[in-house]
Amino acid sequence: MPVDFYDAAQRHWEDAGYLLADARLANADHLFGLSAECALKAIMLALGMTLRPDGAPADPQHRVHINQLWNEFVSFANARSGAHYASPLSGVPNPFMNWDVNQRYNNRADVTSGVAEDHHQAARTVKQVFDQAVLNGDIP
Repeated sequence: MPVDFYDAAQRHWEDAGYLLADARLANADHLFGLSAECALKAIMLALGMTLRPDGAPADPQHRVHINQLWNEFVSFANARSGAHYASPLSGVPNPFMNWDVNQRYNNRADVTSGVAEDHHQAARTVKQVFDQAVLNGDIP
């Protein structure tokens, strides 16, 4: 199947919201991270990130999850005339440093409401940047 960062970002954001509303914090938190990751990769693709034939980013430093991608995105966007997209993420510590894709294997009690809310707010910031890229026509 072809990679679709745009749709994945939206789908994960929507599902995370439903799970958060149902107090299913562990899965909501996980999807907030995936949503933010996919949104940033959609913007990076629009700014010139190259993909391998299988749809994965060609550059290994772009084949990472949000806990590493946040800072990489800022550098990439700033180097590709995307400073207006990097700006809202710059100057703050990466809020996903304590998020890990492997948390899907953890006990649900490991994700507290504070952690989930921090990641929700960070994902909301990324979503706003993503939405602006769509409005600007950078993401079709």
